[in-house]
Amino acid sequence: MSLRILLFTLPLVIAACGENPSSSNDNQGEAQPPTPDAPVKVKGQTGRKAYTAEELNEPYSRVSPWRYIVTSPETQYFERLVGKSSVNRTVHSGGHTVLIPEDLSFSENRDWKGILEPGQEEALDRFVKAHVLKGGKGIKVLEGTYENLNGETVAIERNEQGELVCGGARLLGREMETDMGVVVPVMGWVEDIQWD
Repeated sequence: MSLRILLFTLPLVIAACGENPSSSNDNQGEAQPPTPDAPVKVKGQTGRKAYTAEELNEPYSRVSPWRYIVTSPETQYFERLVGKSSVNRTVHSGGHTVLIPEDLSFSENRDWKGILEPGQEEALDRFVKAHVLKGGKGIKVLEGTYENLNGETVAIERNEQGELVCGGARLLGREMETDMGVVVPVMGWVEDIQWD
């Protein structure tokens, strides 16, 4: 009889000993929940921040140049051009300085909508690429020489009135650093549309 009791209780004792590792003071193998201040990562995107809906959609969003263009009330025409161009994903990515013509720049040149027509894809790309500069020195040092996405050398310099200009665009002094690059609102265009 005692053998039966021993065989019956032995598995219960073994199970009880290994049942609750958290009851001990040593929690070494246990995964700890993330602290509230820990960076949130998107699955498959190492080191990339997860943004809230507010950060993505607030006016003049600082997430990326593309989010700035989409959320700025003064850039709806340039948004259409960038969105239809083949470099729209490039504007999403980091490391660029984007000269963003405000809507008044397009109001003065009413024939710009033709660049969205079929057969003008190369002209559209050239125009958008002229406004995207590789790299950037930050908003404190904008003056200098850059290469745009067309592979051309362009300069941000002071004109005779002391204003910062790049080609035919006048910088408005509202530069902003986003998490993915610098945005520079401008009046006018860096270069005119070269139709196909």
